[in-house]
Amino acid sequence: MLTHADERQHREDDLMDDQQLNRELNDIAECYVKLVLAIGLHDPFYVDAFYGPEIWRLECKELTLTELQQMAKAKLSCLNSLNLSCIDAKLISRHSFLHKQVSSVDYYLSHLQGDKGSFDVESEGLYDTKSKKFGLCSFESIQDEIDKLLPGEGELAERFEQFRAEFIVPQNKIPVVFEASVDKARALTGVHIELPHDENFSIEFVTDKIWTAYNWYQGNYKSLIQLNQDQPLYIERCMELASHEGYPGHHVFNLLQERELVRSEQWIEYAVYPLYSPISFLSEGSANYGLSLIMSQQEVIDFERDILMPLAGIEGDIEKYHKVLACYKKLAYLDNLVCEQLTDGHILEEDAQNLLIKYGLYTRSSAKQRVKFYLSNRAYVINYNHGEESVARWIEKDGETRKLEHWKRFEALLMRPLTASQFKV
Repeated sequence: MLTHADERQHREDDLMDDQQLNRELNDIAECYVKLVLAIGLHDPFYVDAFYGPEIWRLECKELTLTELQQMAKAKLSCLNSLNLSCIDAKLISRHSFLHKQVSSVDYYLSHLQGDKGSFDVESEGLYDTKSKKFGLCSFESIQDEIDKLLPGEGELAERFEQFRAEFIVPQNKIPVVFEASVDKARALTGVHIELPHDENFSIEFVTDKIWTAYNWYQGNYKSLIQLNQDQPLYIERCMELASHEGYPGHHVFNLLQERELVRSEQWIEYAVYPLYSPISFLSEGSANYGLSLIMSQQEVIDFERDILMPLAGIEGDIEKYHKVLACYKKLAYLDNLVCEQLTDGHILEEDAQNLLIKYGLYTRSSAKQRVKFYLSNRAYVINYNHGEESVARWIEKDGETRKLEHWKRFEALLMRPLTASQFKV
């Protein structure tokens, strides 16, 4: 039978074990951050964000990919050798995150050295998951639904684009319309998530990019959001982008980690963001899910009709437009199918463009831009649709319908990120 003194000694021993493990994880985390920065010297797109000690970036040496991979494998060995018995659950979670991230670093280093896996192998190696599969016939039935909503002569893609053109935000109106969208998203998010008083982001308009918008998190609760002007901006994209890039999307995702993990816990591994890694699955999935969390579909329609459309000088049947969009968004997984076929060498670039035009109702210009994204980012596309669906299942599990509970789960997921295999429902 244990005495009170025995129990106290056990607690003290457990605390010492936790402290020792945390120190060991701190050492591994520092090496991981420096490793990611070093890979960034080989691939300028790899480091999406870094707000750790600037001296680490300045002192970063250009090592060979072979040397970097040896370092990654050494860190994996260290992580595998740690004793996790009787350890605090928080530290086990930290260990698991580091292990998944370092494993993806190891995979990406093989990729950079020419060992490029298939679409599915890459999905698992970098993002800890694989997307479900759809055949082209799945998208034909969705096109039939859109065809019934937009009857008329000519190809469906032409009718769709002609109808959608009524809802393009004029170039000179984009700043004021997007700012109104950001203000709305920030206000709704702030009701449920306590945001730092000094958080903010600036907006920059750019061209000649393969993406529509991008959030560059800069630390100290600040972001730079770039909006690409190469393609038309449709009215529904304003709230989608404001919530995805800003509130409660990427900007909030990053600032919560900075506040809760980097500053509060001193977990430096979260101060660097390698783009092609498991954390992107949650980052993109939660950002895509964000709009449905802050507004119902009818609330989005009302806000666009009453606020955004007058600001943009647009008139049109917004109710019908969203009925069409609801069908159109069912085509999301076409992204994965076309990208997989292109990545695995089954089709050429022009074939990919034609599939997007025929089945995804893309314009030729937007199809070309999307194929450029596929070629650059490959399996990354699964993080949007598969990521959103996975986050939605996690947030709305157990049939829970109370919005307050959804917000609690969402914030908890952002403050203590899980990788794809950790939050399967």
